Amino acid sequence: GQIKNDGGSQEKFDGGMRTMRKLGIQVWPSPDVMEFMGAKDALCKVAHLNIGLPDTLAYYSTEDFASGFKKTMAFQPRVLKQNRGSSGEGIWIIKL
Repeated sequence: GQIKNDGGSQEKFDGGMRTMRKLGIQVWPSPDVMEFMGAKDALCKVAHLNIGLPDTLAYYSTEDFASGFKKTMAFQPRVLKQNRGSSGEGIWIIKL
């Protein structure tokens, strides 16, 4: 991931984030939430809240992706993220 590639430690970063939460400093999503829910699922589950984006979608089949993504591309650029990892790898910005 990006942290490791830059000479850092994901474990140290996550520990620091957990410490901030214990001090009452809001960190979202926390490392524990990311591990429990998965980053992409977490974003979809909060899409209807004030902190979310209502056009956040997840596709779990090729057919759903083909039909759903085409519809959303007609309106604005889209961000694609693989359904694995949370280090910033495998992210694409798609513009028509």
